[in-house]
Amino acid sequence: MLPKLDANKALAELCRRRFFRFVQEFWDVIIPEPPVYNWHIPYLCDELQEAVERVVRGEQKLYDILINIPPGTTKSTIATVMLPAWVWTVRVKDETTGTIDPKGATMRTLTASYGDRLATALSVKSRDIIQSAKYRRLFPEIELKKDTNNKTHYINTEGGERMATSVGGAATGFHAHIIIVDDPIDPDSAESEADRVTANDFMSTTLSTRKVDKSVTLTVLIMQRLHQEDPAGSWLESKKNIKHICLPGELSAEVRPPELQALYVDGLLDPVRLGRDELAELFDDLGSYGYAGQIGQTPTPKDGGIWQEWILPIETEDIPKLEAIGTDWDLAYTKDERNSASAFITAGRNGLNMYITDLGYIYAEFPALIRYMKQRTAPHYIEAKASGKSAKQTLQEQRIPAIEVQVDGGGDKIGRTKLATPAAERGQVFCDRKLLHLLYKDKKQGILTFPNTGTDLNDALVQSINRLVKRRRTKLRRSSVS
Repeated sequence: MLPKLDANKALAELCRRRFFRFVQEFWDVIIPEPPVYNWHIPYLCDELQEAVERVVRGEQKLYDILINIPPGTTKSTIATVMLPAWVWTVRVKDETTGTIDPKGATMRTLTASYGDRLATALSVKSRDIIQSAKYRRLFPEIELKKDTNNKTHYINTEGGERMATSVGGAATGFHAHIIIVDDPIDPDSAESEADRVTANDFMSTTLSTRKVDKSVTLTVLIMQRLHQEDPAGSWLESKKNIKHICLPGELSAEVRPPELQALYVDGLLDPVRLGRDELAELFDDLGSYGYAGQIGQTPTPKDGGIWQEWILPIETEDIPKLEAIGTDWDLAYTKDERNSASAFITAGRNGLNMYITDLGYIYAEFPALIRYMKQRTAPHYIEAKASGKSAKQTLQEQRIPAIEVQVDGGGDKIGRTKLATPAAERGQVFCDRKLLHLLYKDKKQGILTFPNTGTDLNDALVQSINRLVKRRRTKLRRSSVS
């Protein structure tokens, strides 16, 4: 006679074997709205499951995971709410003895988000699942200890732990097998360099000391792109062994892995929740920069934002004889590449047009910066601010022409830039062809990404345009009127 089937044990085993099934089973425990399981949800679940099971087995990790995906696509529910609750249910089979070890229950997970309130809310939802009647029925072996069961830190009776913190917050003494960072930057503060530095330092410094074993501990970073120098950008530039999953709201070359492009429907990631009407509304709400980053996963608008490719290329040998040639500077006395650079534009004027003959940037403290400046074409035009006065004085003491330049109107950097771009749009600005790629598309200073990056080179360019073209046109226009 066949043994009686235990429905709860069967369902529990199905949930253990596939994380997506667990998500389906426990959806209504924390979310009242009916689920919409677009293709990306089981895909992300399977990718996370594969990496997590490797950790549970104690195997050396192959990669960390970076997921770039728009908001409102169930990313936090999957990665920060459901996954830590599912990990504790995972069992490992010893292939030699055939015994089953509930090793997943011993896993320690650290989760982090940009703010305490968000980190706590996600942690509480995860705990709500663990303490639900359904979870207790399917996984009775998982019990939370009464003496350590609060909103941001709870421990089960097998030794597994879950701690939630904010980016920049404390996780002292806690060492994790799995680290999940979900939205490390508040979209409203992505333009703050200080906030980006805090988030990047947290990712690179704090979390590196919070791992049980650096060769095994898995780190998952999941976020929408907000800035070229956000934590995702930092990972892509400097970190090796990343599995990058990039799912823009609309089909584009940014999709990673590329074969996922075939799963987009009518060019959309999720036609139900992110259809054309929803995307249009998001564009209105976010603006071109926000939409390009948070929906397109490339924090630069398609049209290049404030700057487009208006500056005209010219061969070196075709640059005419120039007058008023000199080098405009935006100075910063630091060698720390996380901070501002000292950037320059060397240009002169011929008729109504200006021609850029040299440009670049450097991270250097004062003595090295002065040596670098002396290699560029004088006179040097330096913005009249505290950081410029000492450079001007030092150059003048060495009989090198240096001139203070007052900042033109326009308010902030963006306002001043918008006042300078018409000269380029009119076709009055030329640049030596071999320099154009650096000017437009350099990762740190390319002006096509301004104001997300390129602020220092942009400021030097704006100053140069104001000196050579904008003021010249104004003077000629006034002369013609009089």
